[in-house]
Amino acid sequence: MAPPHPPAPSTVSGTMLKVVFEAAGDDDLSVFKELVTMLDEGRGRPKEAIEALRWEGVEELEGVGVLQAAASKGSLEVCRYLVEELRVDVNGADKEGRTPLFFAILCNAGVGTAKYLLDCGADPDKASHDGFSPLHSAAGSGDCETVKLLLLKGAYVDPVAICGTPLHCAATKDHYTIEKILLDHNADCNKMVDGKTPLIAAIDADSRNCMLLLIRAGADRDGALTYAMENLHSEKLVSNDFVNCVKQDVAAKHIVPDGDEPLSKKKIRAAGFKKLANHSFKMKDFANHSFKMKDYLAAVGSYSVAMALDPDDATLYSNRSACWLLMGDGDRALVDANQCRKMRPDWPKACYRQGAALMLLKDYKGACECFLDGLKLDPANTEIEDALWNAYDAMADVSKNQG
Repeated sequence: MAPPHPPAPSTVSGTMLKVVFEAAGDDDLSVFKELVTMLDEGRGRPKEAIEALRWEGVEELEGVGVLQAAASKGSLEVCRYLVEELRVDVNGADKEGRTPLFFAILCNAGVGTAKYLLDCGADPDKASHDGFSPLHSAAGSGDCETVKLLLLKGAYVDPVAICGTPLHCAATKDHYTIEKILLDHNADCNKMVDGKTPLIAAIDADSRNCMLLLIRAGADRDGALTYAMENLHSEKLVSNDFVNCVKQDVAAKHIVPDGDEPLSKKKIRAAGFKKLANHSFKMKDFANHSFKMKDYLAAVGSYSVAMALDPDDATLYSNRSACWLLMGDGDRALVDANQCRKMRPDWPKACYRQGAALMLLKDYKGACECFLDGLKLDPANTEIEDALWNAYDAMADVSKNQG
């Protein structure tokens, strides 16, 4: 005669089911053992009796087993009893494919619980049906110790889920330390998932520290710039943090010395920035868009990066001078205007920029001279002519008041 089967979940009352799961979560081993004895009903098959129990009635927990429940609460005593005495499958999964290890990490039950399960044979790479792995969960929650533990136990550093890799998760949540751990374990900083690299994920999330770390790790700035430019024409605007990160990284590698002093293209390319230099026009477009949106500080940052990439473009100094002018910083506006005119002495706009900066600094005589120089180069330029008359009027007012 075949041995009797363990009780099916449907034969266990809802109250009994709740009591068993509560005891497992409370780590009350003595009570839990008594409940297991009751469930077994003298059949001598406690493992089958406990494995047959699955949570019901709550959609997100449908099919969760007792070991998952104990692991999610960090109930180590109950976990030990289930795994070591009853031999419950440490890699058993619920209807969503989630293992006890997955629940221990997802519910922040503590690194001790995760370590115990891994030591008992839990698969560090066993993902849920949607591809979400234990490492994804640990990286997304910012759990450094568990991330280190999983990698130590041989977890694959670049599993892919709908959210991307664990590096994508860390970048999205601005978990800089997690990102560094993953990169130290050779995570792919250019892994493309659903059209996004980790750097693009960091841009989307305005994760400045993560952006800079990824850039320094060799992330594809060229692709990220392209992404940024494409997003400028949508409802979503990319944060200026990315521009600042590029500038900071370039400066750290001595591409941009103090004062934004221009360097030769040859030196830029020699430093390994050829691909980025080829896209300086994208940074200029980025800056022009910020200017149109009246975000002058963002525009200044973008023009500065573009200058580092293409130091021979005088229009960048002209445009940045206009930004400084609109922000009320006459001194910086004049510095850029002077550099612009030095580069293109025959360009009327360079004279106009100098004059406008001098007007803000109340040097009306100097402004008149610059506007006059510009008008000599372009006699039909009504904008410069109007500015010249305004400068004459301002100088006349000063003389009148002094008289």
